[in-house]
Amino acid sequence: MTISHDGSVAAVTTVVEVGASSDFETVFRANFPFVSRTLRRLGVLECDLADVAQELFITVHGDLSAWDRARSIKPWLAAYCLRFASNYRQLARHRGAPLDEVIGHASDARHDDQLEARQTVARMLEALDFDQRTALVLHDMEGLTAPEIAAITKVPLPTVYSRVRLAREHARHIINKVDQGGAR
Repeated sequence: MTISHDGSVAAVTTVVEVGASSDFETVFRANFPFVSRTLRRLGVLECDLADVAQELFITVHGDLSAWDRARSIKPWLAAYCLRFASNYRQLARHRGAPLDEVIGHASDARHDDQLEARQTVARMLEALDFDQRTALVLHDMEGLTAPEIAAITKVPLPTVYSRVRLAREHARHIINKVDQGGAR
């Protein structure tokens, strides 16, 4: 059973049990794109994305009562994404995946510029260590604040700022290299 990339909730609600709460369905439907995007940016391969997202949402279903509804759900879900992506990346079978698998394929020639941009971003993200990658993805790509990231990653706030700064510097270096034709 898998989650379709269009955000279909059928598979997950069947797994977690028939008659799942409407709260879970609302959380799932509203946040599936965020969770998928974040998992992808943290290194989960496209071919495994639906399975990892399904496992994550099954866990979220069981833990939903722990979510403090007075706070945004995005940082809470980002913590799950971080944990699941970290576990995924630790599996030996995912190390050294071919770049084509990480990036995906263009559907036609009109998307060459988009494909090139995706390749550059994929190379840049892959070159970062996981801590810097996490800080950059959550802060610059997903819009979480540094205090939220500090709470998720359980590191001091200055460390988060440092990781974001170092990741940006490294990203600029890699992008400049690609622009000059050195990292193709």
